Amino acid sequence: MAGKVWAIASNAFRETVRQPVFCVLLGIALATIALSPSFAMFTIFDDVKLVKDMGLSTILLAGLLLAVLSASNVVTEEVRGRTALMVVARPVGRGAFVLGKFLGILGAQAAAAYLLSLVLVLTVRIGVPEAAYTKLDTPLIWGEIAAVLLTLGAATAANYFFDHPFPSAVIFAALGIFSLLFFGSAFFDRELKLVPYLEAMDLETLKACMALFPMLAVLTAAAVACATRLTLVVSMFVCMVFFAVGTLSEYLFEQLTAASRLVAALPAILLPSFQVFWMGDALTAGSAIPWDYIGMAMAYGALYCAALVFLGMSLFEAREIQ
Repeated sequence: MAGKVWAIASNAFRETVRQPVFCVLLGIALATIALSPSFAMFTIFDDVKLVKDMGLSTILLAGLLLAVLSASNVVTEEVRGRTALMVVARPVGRGAFVLGKFLGILGAQAAAAYLLSLVLVLTVRIGVPEAAYTKLDTPLIWGEIAAVLLTLGAATAANYFFDHPFPSAVIFAALGIFSLLFFGSAFFDRELKLVPYLEAMDLETLKACMALFPMLAVLTAAAVACATRLTLVVSMFVCMVFFAVGTLSEYLFEQLTAASRLVAALPAILLPSFQVFWMGDALTAGSAIPWDYIGMAMAYGALYCAALVFLGMSLFEAREIQ
């Protein structure tokens, strides 16, 4: 059983990262984060904090779009094209099919979130050009430019010489090259002097990015559950409503509690509170994010992921595939 789920998940992961739309959306998100200091420099607020908020929001929005589009392509289109019928006609249960698809898409989401998080922390380290006298991390700027050129060159070579799909080649190359840039630059400060490892990096921003991942996992599970029965447009609408309600759940439940505790109890249990995963306010306040809180947030997200995947299995079991 585990081998079948792994095979489906591996195939779903490859299908997801090969999608041109996945690569394009990820590229737009990366460019938005990298260029965010150019927008923040014109504000009257704390520029660095605004860069962090913009970066976290970009990761969240990109994750939502990638989840819905990937689930639609990997699940909905396979059901329409009868590919799913060929799979479930073999000794593979429908539950294993849904679980494998979810894990594959989640793996692609993890790769995208990891890459976006690295670029956000690097962007925060570079700094914001608030004035002409502001000193930026110039070596890291050139390092990022070199990383982009190396990524495109490696992906082009992989596509030309080895016939690898360009979108997936770009993503895999970016994962390796930007990881080397991040962990290599962690040894140096802006003057290229050796410092204690990771001292020059904003680890609180990295923690905030990590806290977002279980939220992206919940949205991915919701997108997969919707994709078992709904079209792309309807799935997008349902997931956006789910995201909005989850974001405003604390306010909505407070209003319901004022009317009736019994009425507020059921939706408070069924719907997740996405504010649990949002650490932007903690970064703005300059508060440290405890590691145990991140662990609890991941456990909280895992519970809702399990529930939504089970819902997707139930919906797919009841669907007739012809």
